Amino acid sequence: MSKIAVISDVNAGLDYLGYDPEIPVLRSVINFGEEHYVDGIDIMADQFYEKLQNSPVVPSTSAPTVGEAMELLERLLSEGYTDVIMCSISYKLSSIGQMVENLQNEYRGRLNIHVIDTKTATYFQGFIAVEAKRLVEEGKSIQEILDYCHYLVENSHAYFVVDDLKYLVKNGRLSGAAGFVGSLLKIKPVLELDKEGRIVPKVKVRTQRKALEVATQMFMEEIKDAKKVYIIVEHTLAEEKGKELVRYFQESCPNAVAVDLHMVTPAVGAHIGCGVLGFGYFILEK
Repeated sequence: MSKIAVISDVNAGLDYLGYDPEIPVLRSVINFGEEHYVDGIDIMADQFYEKLQNSPVVPSTSAPTVGEAMELLERLLSEGYTDVIMCSISYKLSSIGQMVENLQNEYRGRLNIHVIDTKTATYFQGFIAVEAKRLVEEGKSIQEILDYCHYLVENSHAYFVVDDLKYLVKNGRLSGAAGFVGSLLKIKPVLELDKEGRIVPKVKVRTQRKALEVATQMFMEEIKDAKKVYIIVEHTLAEEKGKELVRYFQESCPNAVAVDLHMVTPAVGAHIGCGVLGFGYFILEK
């Protein structure tokens, strides 16, 4: 009889759900120069963004270690789990998923490790983990859960607008920017998470307002024919604008089963800065 655990990493934003989803996460460390904070333990989002606004340092992050991953897997083994499903941040943004995948041989015959590259981050990633956990609780098989998670990965898309591109550029998380790095600081491009799970510039515009307008139009076009969609709005210190977007989608998308607002956890915020607005969807029924 299978006993299935769902795990993730701190980038998924599961600390901000308002309830404990009982999904253990591997935690990153936020480095402000010589100061080091474990995301979700030593520092929470509100403290982090306050510090970010007042710090001359562009923070970096350190991924969870192999030792920490093994410690979690050993614990799950001791609790009688036979299978672990890891819903990982996009492989193009971090090596956490590959690191866990590389432990498959180590645990072969003792614990089956299944890693899903969600090709996304923040609560877009977290939602996939929460859905996987729901299916475990409903008694679904490993294959059914993996298939549904892959369906969600394939039927989702996220856009975001960044107030200050220096964080993405400095941390090397922006793909395909070479063509316009010189003019980067003067523009507010619409960024997207593409099918590969990379952050790429989609449209170049001059103002954040225009960027939001363009991104919203593309978003609405993509979901208009779906029967059921779930919409997520994300922000880093832009809660009021986030709430406005939530209201807009609630009024404009009769096919939305829910529109939720989430704060971006520090491990992701370190790479994108303050004043970011993101929104994305999962097509639950076509």
